[in-house]
Amino acid sequence: MTEKMSPDSSAVLQEFLLHLQLGGRSDNTLETYERVLQRFFSEIPFPVAEVTSDHVLSWLASYRSSRKDTTISTWFNVLTSFFHFCEDEGHVPHTPIKKRWRPRLPQPLPRYLDKTEQAQTKLQVETESLRNQALYAFFVSSGCRVSEVCAINKTDIDLAERTVQVQGKGQKIRPVHFSERCAILLASYIPTLPDHEDALFVNQHGRRLTRVGVHQIISHMGSDAGLSASLGPHRLRHTFATTLLAKGADLSFISEELGHSSLDTTRIYARLPKEEIVTMYRKYMG
Repeated sequence: MTEKMSPDSSAVLQEFLLHLQLGGRSDNTLETYERVLQRFFSEIPFPVAEVTSDHVLSWLASYRSSRKDTTISTWFNVLTSFFHFCEDEGHVPHTPIKKRWRPRLPQPLPRYLDKTEQAQTKLQVETESLRNQALYAFFVSSGCRVSEVCAINKTDIDLAERTVQVQGKGQKIRPVHFSERCAILLASYIPTLPDHEDALFVNQHGRRLTRVGVHQIISHMGSDAGLSASLGPHRLRHTFATTLLAKGADLSFISEELGHSSLDTTRIYARLPKEEIVTMYRKYMG
């Protein structure tokens, strides 16, 4: 795709990606930004300084019928960030992006496992390998992001205190906690790990599990458990948060446990209907 880009655009793109990397942005973010910008400048093959508002608007509009609103919103955010950088660095006199183009998206409620779905999944997980049991227990009792889990090393784990140091968004290090059951599973699982690999969770070849690998494992658990909707790591993260909320935890504590940089991000859980919160509490607490 990059062969269609103008040399100027390619050079500015690499400069922008380096700027993001030095700013501590995650590999996932870098991959997303690079993919979107390569697509844009391959289909709008002009030097950065010659890109107009019409170019950007028509490019976004050309995908509205074939892409979800969330995808268009992500692309809009990538282009906005890129052209603000270009303006700051003097590559363009002003950004061609207009704020009013941003898609107005409904704020979806978090999707979590209810008590019945948790019971179904638990029965399935108990038939899985020791690694998969430990992986599931860690997700539902820590609320970690999949990228955080993949990056954990054996030496990061403190079984006695049931804590682990994880690197979250913006390369921020924070302690997270996990359940006693998870600690018991990890205590049995860790001695089985190969000495040559630092990672806590490894694949069948003894190498660090990737995000794709973790998604596949969790997805298969959900399918084998007979869940009606797909299961992924982020749904387990929502399950962790909503369980805490049902038990009466305040949003500031949940925010800290999830590693949110702003309490506003956590407020999505406050949007769950009060009747649903009461029902959740009775399910979890009796």
